[in-house]
Amino acid sequence: MCDDVTIDQLEVGHPVRPAAAAALLTSAAGAAAFSLFAYLTTQVRVIRAGSPWQDDPYDAVVTFTLFFVPLLGALGGARALLCRRDRPLPRYRIEQVLRAELVCTLLVAATLATDWAAVAARADRASWGGGTPWLIASLLPLTGVTAGSLLLHRRAIRRLPKPVRGAEDTGGDWLDDLAPLATLLAGARSRPGRALAAQIGRDKVLGFVRLHFALLAAAAAVAAGLLVATGLASGEGWPGMLLFTMETAVFAGGTFAFTMICNSLLRFATPPPASEMRRAARIAITAGALTLPVSLALRDTAWQLLGLGDQVDSIGQWAAATLAFALLTGALTFGVTAIAAGE
Repeated sequence: MCDDVTIDQLEVGHPVRPAAAAALLTSAAGAAAFSLFAYLTTQVRVIRAGSPWQDDPYDAVVTFTLFFVPLLGALGGARALLCRRDRPLPRYRIEQVLRAELVCTLLVAATLATDWAAVAARADRASWGGGTPWLIASLLPLTGVTAGSLLLHRRAIRRLPKPVRGAEDTGGDWLDDLAPLATLLAGARSRPGRALAAQIGRDKVLGFVRLHFALLAAAAAVAAGLLVATGLASGEGWPGMLLFTMETAVFAGGTFAFTMICNSLLRFATPPPASEMRRAARIAITAGALTLPVSLALRDTAWQLLGLGDQVDSIGQWAAATLAFALLTGALTFGVTAIAAGE
């Protein structure tokens, strides 16, 4: 254990480095296996037809994790390329990469727990076929790898030395590694690569991203929502403008909320100091955006609680109720956060 040691970098041969490498490799393998499993069981109709988790609320979980797990795993894997075995390793870098891969593994664990819940509830029992037992059995090795990855992450993070006193909040973020990563991928002798790294590493560029990270995240989320909704429309037929808009809004809201929460946990971009009201507004918008995919997953349950029937039968009413709930959640969150900040 190194809990009583404070350092700002891990030297070559530091005992924590093998533990971190084992956790990262296991997490990457689990993410890759899960992504393949999730794609086959949700996108291949023959396999999906006998899946216990083919409908909401179970399907809503994998709809998002199928997108986020490989994305977050790829980002963490790319940054891990800078963790060279023969060079000292900044403590903040390995800690942030470990956290990213841990979040990735937790997403996998949440999806597997949802799948197991669908099995226990015997969801869509009428559609089970000869391939269903094999689908259920395939959850076992994935669950084992995920559990092992969580244990390895716990061991690596517990053994990670504490940062130097006073340096807890002065470490870099993911943006600081963009320039060296571009240099590494392009090659140190590549003139275009060095030029690109120089442009990426300019303080003006990085400062702009940090200052406007929330707006950039919102724009990227809307683009992702449009992409997903268009993909659904091309595969299943045009659903109508209202449903297309809601599908875009739901996925965009979930993507924005996930990005903002991850930024708080993983420090993609360290924002400049903000006023309490601006911070409260940012938290409220994130909470309201997160409400959209939750409302999608629990739409039939909410419909029943509102006394409107057993399941949603009106897209217009569902859209109005979903947006109203998101606005109410955001408003309540803003009020609570603002009051807490004023105390």
